[in-house]
Amino acid sequence: MLEFRRATPGDAPAIHRLNYETFVEEIPQHHPNAERLLVDRFHDTNTYWVGLADGQLVAMCAIRDEHPFSLEQKGVTLPPGEWIEVRLLAVTPAYRNTRTFAGLMRAMLLEATDRGVEGIVISGTVREQKLYRRFGFIPFAEPVGTTEALYVPMQLTRSRFMQSETARTLRPKLLLAGPVELSPQVRAALGSQPSPHRSAEASRLLHSVQSKLSALIKLPHIYTMLGSGTIANDAVAAQLTGRGVIIDTGEFGRRLVDHANRVGLEFDVVALSSERRLDMKQIEQHKPDWIWTVHCETSTGKLVDLDQLRQYAHAYPTKIAIDAISAVGTMVTDYSFAHFVTFVSGKALRNAPGLAFVAMRERAVPNPSIPRYLDLAAYNPIAFTQSVPLIQAMDVALSELTDAEMKAHQTKLDLFVHELMRRGIQVECKDDQSPGIFSLVLPDGQSSMELGRQLGFHGYHIQYESDYLRRANCIQVSTMGWTTTRDMQQVASYIATWIQKKTATPESDGFKHGNLGGPNGESSDRGVLS
Repeated sequence: MLEFRRATPGDAPAIHRLNYETFVEEIPQHHPNAERLLVDRFHDTNTYWVGLADGQLVAMCAIRDEHPFSLEQKGVTLPPGEWIEVRLLAVTPAYRNTRTFAGLMRAMLLEATDRGVEGIVISGTVREQKLYRRFGFIPFAEPVGTTEALYVPMQLTRSRFMQSETARTLRPKLLLAGPVELSPQVRAALGSQPSPHRSAEASRLLHSVQSKLSALIKLPHIYTMLGSGTIANDAVAAQLTGRGVIIDTGEFGRRLVDHANRVGLEFDVVALSSERRLDMKQIEQHKPDWIWTVHCETSTGKLVDLDQLRQYAHAYPTKIAIDAISAVGTMVTDYSFAHFVTFVSGKALRNAPGLAFVAMRERAVPNPSIPRYLDLAAYNPIAFTQSVPLIQAMDVALSELTDAEMKAHQTKLDLFVHELMRRGIQVECKDDQSPGIFSLVLPDGQSSMELGRQLGFHGYHIQYESDYLRRANCIQVSTMGWTTTRDMQQVASYIATWIQKKTATPESDGFKHGNLGGPNGESSDRGVLS
């Protein structure tokens, strides 16, 4: 198992040993010694990042932001701006592969981001110039060093890296419940020149989007707002009247309570049962004018049984409102029994965040007593400033969202769970498991924050940084974006290996752990100039 982290004092002997092997024995830059250890002259001011394979140091790099840099001491003038210097980049021969070098590159860029600098400067051996160019490095001075150890001063900015041919290798794949991994076609549409939102072309695009969404949701009226799911739920809260019931499904169910409180709605709260089913008898006792629930509780990845609500809606005149933000696009669902359904562009619809949708069974009626932005009747079709590139990208994304693609979420989730279990991790999948989000609570003594960071170094971003996930010591893996079965299998394999080999964590995530918040009750590199 390969891990990357900042070095601790206990790593010093292994660092000095790899430094010697690389910059004395392999690259003749220093004189040999009997101890076969090389202590860097900047050791006390270096920040080391190390790569460890099953606990053994196999890769490293040193980072400094104190001047003068090593390059400056050799008479090299740095480019304008603030930089960090990367030195002692070394990988043992057996681990000179894309994954190891890529992990160190991500560490360098993470340090540059954390320190708020322009980028990194480095002295790369002339033998590996092709490799460095592929990562976006460009020379800024003449080579330095000796004939046996000649190096080129190079710089790499974050923007330059993102334009490099290797950026796709190092850019983590998003296995998040938003933002999600986008298709190349959607990315291209997002990069189009903005056009007036009152233009005929904007209206045509929006009509196309809303027609496709209407067919997907099975409701006739679609209202498109510029914003997040929060604004869509605020708009629904402004539409509700009388006294209702809100289903407490967990973190996101309780957010509906907050929406309702802010507009002064009267309501009762009913929690899901221990089997995560709706208590319809208790709901009936309240005789609600409306019922509001999430379809997928994002914090747990659990689904609410909509069949119960569907039957209730056929028997009573109660209005049904559904927050389907984490459900729409993950499976084929008929919402035609509901009066309000909210969802967004940046999840399983596979577009960038920024568009919020409210689907309604009946056309919205003007209401001058609520804020203008929440008055859905004004959206006919565009009420206020809109992002036409976002709408255009949404049109492309919906063309890609076939029934087969939606059904593939379940296939990918099944493969993910199967791989975990095949590798000895016992997980439970019940009928209420969403095909779009899987939550995994880590055993005591292990840190979800640490595992999430390691997956990032290996090229995968998962959900682990939200407060409710940190409190629960939980990670989430999502199939919502343009993920593949290979992605899911590789992530599951690493997670299982990490859990089995990691018996304790050397760092605390600073949270008192609790439950998940349910209802109440590329190539080799020989080194860098030292």
